[in-house]
Formats: sequence, C-alpha cells, structure tokens
Amino acid sequence: MSFPMIFASHFDTGTIGTWDTETDVSGALDYPHYTTLVTLTGRPTPYRGAYCMRIQAPANTAAHTLLEGDINIAAAGTGWTRFMLYVSTDFAATANDIFNIFELQASGTVEGAISLQITAATDLVEIGIGELAAATFPAEVSKGVWHQIELRALIDDIASNNGVLELFLDGVSIQTVSSLDQAAITDGVLGTKNTLSTTDTGFLLFDEFVFDDTRAAITHRFATHRIVGADAFLFVGAGQLDNVKILNGGGTDSTLELYDTDIYNASLRPLWRGTAPTANVDTDAADVPVVFTRGCLARLAGTLTGAQFSIGRAVGWGSDGAIRNYAARRISSVGGL
Repeated sequence: MSFPMIFASHFDTGTIGTWDTETDVSGALDYPHYTTLVTLTGRPTPYRGAYCMRIQAPANTAAHTLLEGDINIAAAGTGWTRFMLYVSTDFAATANDIFNIFELQASGTVEGAISLQITAATDLVEIGIGELAAATFPAEVSKGVWHQIELRALIDDIASNNGVLELFLDGVSIQTVSSLDQAAITDGVLGTKNTLSTTDTGFLLFDEFVFDDTRAAITHRFATHRIVGADAFLFVGAGQLDNVKILNGGGTDSTLELYDTDIYNASLRPLWRGTAPTANVDTDAADVPVVFTRGCLARLAGTLTGAQFSIGRAVGWGSDGAIRNYAARRISSVGGL
C-alpha cells in the first residue's frame, strides 16, 4: 500500500467523517458505537476501532450512500478499492434482489459496480461485479463474519473499450469482467441503492475503506503493527502503545494527537501530541510507551500525513470476545463518555 493513501476512512468519528456527502432518505444509514453493535443479532464488533458504518435493510428503493470525489481514475488509469463487509446473520428478503454496494461513477454515470444478490428461498448472499451492476455472482458472502472486498479497476482508454474490473474476496481473485466501455472516474459511492421493499430484515456493516493507486495491504484484523491515514481508534479499553511514528508524505504541518477515550468527542483534550514538520521526514516518538485507560483514538491533521503504531497490549483487542467482554463491563465516565 503506497503512502500517503489517496483516500481512507475508518468511520471512527461516528459520523460521515471525511466523505464528501451522505444520502440517506429513510434513515437506514448510521455509524454505531461498539457498545451498540454487541447488542444486535450476532453480537458483531467493528472490524477495527470503536465505530463502523451500518445500513439497516431499508425495505425501500432509496439510496443510503456516501460519495467521495477523491475517488477518481483517469482514462487508461488503474485504481484499487478495499473495504470490509459484514452481512448480519438475519439479513433476509422475501423476493430475490440484486443491488449495488459500491459504484465507480463518471459525473453520476455508473462505470463499475460491486453488487450483492440475495435469494429469497435460502437468504443466500452472493457477490459479483459489472459495469452497471453484476450479471453473474461467483461467490457466497457468508454471514456473521467480516470479509475483505477489493476491486481493481483498469479504466477504458476511451478509444478501445478495454476497461477491466477484477473482484477479490478475502484476498482471492474470484471474477474478472473486461472489454468495458467506460469514462474516466470522478467519484466513488459506497452503500446500498435500489434495494427492493422486500429486502427488509437485518443489516450490512462496512469498515476500513481505502482507495489508492496500488493494492492496499492485506493485514490481520488484530495485527499489533498498524498504519493509519485518517482518524482511527486503535483499540478500546485500557492499553498501551509501545511505539509511535508520525509519517510525513510531503507536507510541513503534519500532527498526531492521541486521546484517552473510546467515544469520539471533538471537545476532548489530547493525552499526547507530536509533530513531523519537515516534508518527507518521519518522526519517531521518544516519550513512549503511552498508556491509556479508556481506549486510544488517533487524530491526524496536516497535509499528506499518517501514523504508524505498535500496540503493546489492550483489553479490548485480539478477538471479538475480548471487545464484547469489555463492552459488558464498561462503566461510563462523567458525561456518559
């Protein structure tokens, strides 16, 4: 994965974050906290961090999406999209349904899409790709677990109808479509569109979205070495960072702030703050380890910045069970934080 990434979103502000716009006509899209998620069917937790994006089965055809204009690919250019997807164990429909969950658009026109298909008789969920929507669905998306979804898009050079899309599920290439007639990509759209009213039970979760011009790294969900390019919770509950490095991608204003919390609140004061003020020069923190009681939120500011961490220990880390157990015994502090 190249650094800096073109666009990244961990959903860990519990809001739209750095996406450009949100469309959610019927209120099916939100960003629940892990303490809410563990009360739902299947007791899911975010892929990483304290929040993720959720779309509840809306039982309507309205769009429930996020749009980002930094997701653009020139003619004859290549872009890589990666996100994590969780289908709830009770996700169901009373009629067969096909709908997109990610689109590459050229000024509103769909030029590449990842689609899901749900079969009413079995509630089987399958995934596929196509220029406007998938026509075939080569793989099942099993429920109740997180999956890594990747899309490689080589955009048509405009003269030859030679666009190519390739879909990866959990690191394995499962489908390629080619000879596509496409325009250059101006936007990416994540979420559900045109679901049938009969898709009315359960929910989808999205987390750890990345768009770049090279393939994003495949890492273990609970790896103790982590690189982030946007605001992110590193863990929840008491824990420790053994190493902190601020990555400078070419700006002169890179900063990193670390907060002792497991709930995003813009008015909190940081526990730790560091800078990497010299273009293309990374800065290793000298005052480590850094110890946290409630959790660790990393917030980045500046131009072309990121951060690299080594997680020493954390009670809400390492497994879904560890996060659920901490959520069950978690005591709110003053003000409900």
